[in-house]
Amino acid sequence: MEIQEEFISGFCRTCNGTQTVCCEYEELEGRKVLKFMDCAHENCMHHGACEIFKEAHGLERI
Repeated sequence: MEIQEEFISGFCRTCNGTQTVCCEYEELEGRKVLKFMDCAHENCMHHGACEIFKEAHGLERI
């Protein structure tokens, strides 16, 4: 199991400014899966429209 970190910067509606988010991906059998974001996105009211979240998931390989 290999963990990779990616740092994504973008506009955060909750913070009303630029935010840099650390994302952790796990590499398993040729798949890259998002496992963690340090911005508490699961509790964010803007989760559905979050460009940082979309970009983080866009880096996955399934």
